[in-house]
Amino acid sequence: MDYRNNYFLSSDPKDIIHFYEGFESRDELIEWMKERPKGSCEIVEVEGENDIIVVIPTMDFEGEYARRCREEIFKGLHIIYVVSGKGNNYFNYAHNCNVGIKRAIEYNPKWVVISNDDMYKIDSLQSLKNIILTVNPEDVDALFAAPKDYITTISQLSERRILFKLLIGITKRKLNWNNIERKFKIKLKGAPLKGFYALLYKKGINFLNFVSFVILSYEFIRKRQGCAFDETYINGGEDTDLSLELYFNNRVSLIQYKIGALRGSTLGMNEIRRYKEIPSNAYLNYKLERKELQISGLNK
Repeated sequence: MDYRNNYFLSSDPKDIIHFYEGFESRDELIEWMKERPKGSCEIVEVEGENDIIVVIPTMDFEGEYARRCREEIFKGLHIIYVVSGKGNNYFNYAHNCNVGIKRAIEYNPKWVVISNDDMYKIDSLQSLKNIILTVNPEDVDALFAAPKDYITTISQLSERRILFKLLIGITKRKLNWNNIERKFKIKLKGAPLKGFYALLYKKGINFLNFVSFVILSYEFIRKRQGCAFDETYINGGEDTDLSLELYFNNRVSLIQYKIGALRGSTLGMNEIRRYKEIPSNAYLNYKLERKELQISGLNK
């Protein structure tokens, strides 16, 4: 397990290739994902109002991003930080979110906000409270913020066009992208539906995808016993998985609250990270094929 994880975490393309060559099939890759440790974390709480509780996974409670959340964006609300610490090799975003959610429901809130730490303020907290505390949490499972890059995106679940595969074949030949995706049966992917992406993906099924900020109702997370996110995903895909379920089951409402996010400021946003999202894309396709995602309209 550790030697595979070391290859997976490497920034050397040769190690990434070696990692994927070590699996015979998608099922074997997913089994590794499920057995991989979730990593250690600790909870640090900031006292505040309990009707709305904020859960924030972070690597550094004293860091600039986490501090801005409690001093500016969510000041006055009860905040639960799930701190994984820097250099945590087994960091798992979905697991840390669930750890925070389970603590949050002990306070019986009406809503639980799940937010990345690298956010910035646009609308006031009072604006958010005015909106969501007038919504009956029994009517919807989740509230999505106003559409904005890296916050709420109009996405599509679709296949890549040949043009994309050709471009990848030319520019990413060293990592054998196409061969790796074919090996692990990756056909469908959640992608933003705008700009250059429209040329790279076939027409697919549109949906709203929360990326770094979502508000879940107490009733929804209570029914799931605090496990809102599928912890098999490794820092990618868990938002698409949950967004698909919420959106296609008509259990999401879009609210006119604006907040901003800094893209990839914690984990980075480079090509190596994209290659490390391949297991999560493989797992999403696996769940769709096996109809493990309870999505009305897709599983017919």
